[in-house]
Amino acid sequence: MNKQQDKPLHLQVVADLICPWCFIGKRGLDRALVVLARDGIAVDVEWLPYQLNPSMPPDGMDRKQFRTQRFGWENALAMDARAVEAGRHVGAVFRYDLQSRTPNTLAAHGLSRMAWDEGGASLQDRLVDRLFVAYFTHGEDIGNTDVLERIAADSGMSRDAVTRARAYAAEVSRLEGNARALGINGVPSYLADGHLVLSGSTSVDGYVSAITDAAMRLR
Repeated sequence: MNKQQDKPLHLQVVADLICPWCFIGKRGLDRALVVLARDGIAVDVEWLPYQLNPSMPPDGMDRKQFRTQRFGWENALAMDARAVEAGRHVGAVFRYDLQSRTPNTLAAHGLSRMAWDEGGASLQDRLVDRLFVAYFTHGEDIGNTDVLERIAADSGMSRDAVTRARAYAAEVSRLEGNARALGINGVPSYLADGHLVLSGSTSVDGYVSAITDAAMRLR
C-alpha cells in the first residue's frame, strides 16, 4: 500500500490485562505499527475488555493457589516459562517471581474504558501499557485501588480516576458480551470494522500482514 488511506484503520484488541499473551501481543503490535506507518497505513488502536476469570473474587486470589487449582502448579510453571521466552523476543519482561496475587480485572478494565472516552487511543494506550508492566514486570496487584490510582495518574488521568471508573462496570460487561457473541473465547483477538482478523498473538511480520490485508479490504 503506497498511499496514505483517508482515515486510520480502527483496530480493536480484545484482551485481558493479566493475559501474558496479550502483553506479548502488545509489544509485537507496537513494533508492527511503526512498520505500518512507514508503509502509509495509520492504525487507531482501541482496547476492549475480556475477563479470563470473571468469577474471580473482588480482592483476587493467592496466585499459586489459583493457578494450582486451575492448571496444576507444574503445568502453570511450564506455561509461565513459555511466556517468558516468547516475551524476550519483543521486549515483554516477565517477573513471575514478584507476583503473589491473581487480581480481579474489572476495575482495571473500567479504567481503560474511561481512558478511551476521556483521552482516546493515546491515553488508553499509555494506561494499558502501564497496567501490563505493573503486573507482569513489577509484580503489582492491578486489582488494588491504590495501585490503579497511581497508574492512572502516571498515565495522565485526572484525580480519583478509579472511583469515577466504577460507573463503567456495566459498559465493560456489555463490551465483553459483544465479544463473546462474536465467538471470541480467547485473547488476544483483533477486530477491524467489527470483523475478526486475527486470533492470538503473532510475530511482528504477522501483525503487519494481517493489518495490511484488513486496510486494503476496507479502503
